Amino acid sequence: MTNNNNVGLMILPGVTLFPGALLPLYIFEPRYQEMLRAALDGDRMFGIAQAGEDGIVAPVASLGVVRACVANPDGTSNLILQGASRVVLSSLEMLPYPHASATALPDSDPDPAGSAALRGEVHEAFLQLRKSGWEIPSGFEGYLAGLGSPGAYADAVAAVLVHDPVEQRGLLEETGVPVRLSRLLRCLFRQLQNTL
Repeated sequence: MTNNNNVGLMILPGVTLFPGALLPLYIFEPRYQEMLRAALDGDRMFGIAQAGEDGIVAPVASLGVVRACVANPDGTSNLILQGASRVVLSSLEMLPYPHASATALPDSDPDPAGSAALRGEVHEAFLQLRKSGWEIPSGFEGYLAGLGSPGAYADAVAAVLVHDPVEQRGLLEETGVPVRLSRLLRCLFRQLQNTL
């Protein structure tokens, strides 16, 4: 995406879409039906944003692309949205549906060697969680092995293994790859302790 695109937004409390991850959605609200039509007529993209209990929309969101969409006779739709990138939002407007200017937030990795080492530690924690009985999607380990970027690796693990919405939000907002991996590692260790 180019910077400062105006994108439609779904505001979903407690839902985080990581880059690369898949999110099934059922679109039934009229405003989101209109947003989806606009996305399908354009670049097939819209964002997933969160709002706190105060109603304020978080400034960092996810931009996703519609990979599959089935329109139902009643005007609702079932779709699969795939995370494309982190974005920072500005100029939020709510009508006719939520939309904002979105600027891509690229990963920052000032220490690739350190990130590679942290990735190895995260993988060890992942293997321990699997041995402790955590349900891992079939083929997920092979998928992880094919990811070259430590940032993409962290996002994939977080999407599948981190279930706490606050932790997910923090991981999404972190563009520094070594910091994201370290934070993810702490999350996985806490989950391992809870399984003992």
